[in-house]
Amino acid sequence: MENNNTIAGFHIAKISDDGIIKFGSKKLYHWHIPKPLRNDPIQQGDIVLVHTESGLSKVLVMNVFREEFEETKRSYKRVKKIIERAPKKECVSI
Repeated sequence: MENNNTIAGFHIAKISDDGIIKFGSKKLYHWHIPKPLRNDPIQQGDIVLVHTESGLSKVLVMNVFREEFEETKRSYKRVKKIIERAPKKECVSI
């Protein structure tokens, strides 16, 4: 099975002290996940640092998927690193 190599997410404009995230726009953007970052998979809800036209930016990951360059003919800027992992969902027993 092949690893996911693309993320879709929103630019983060600001994270308040109480954890509320404000987005820079309503547009969903895409980035390429480099091979070294695929060993510890990026998941939905993670916050990552990505390359953009204006430098580096924080992004909230909304989707992670596999995209074949040969089929789509698209190339994206790269994810630099994972800043924060999404909280793990814990099972609650009653």
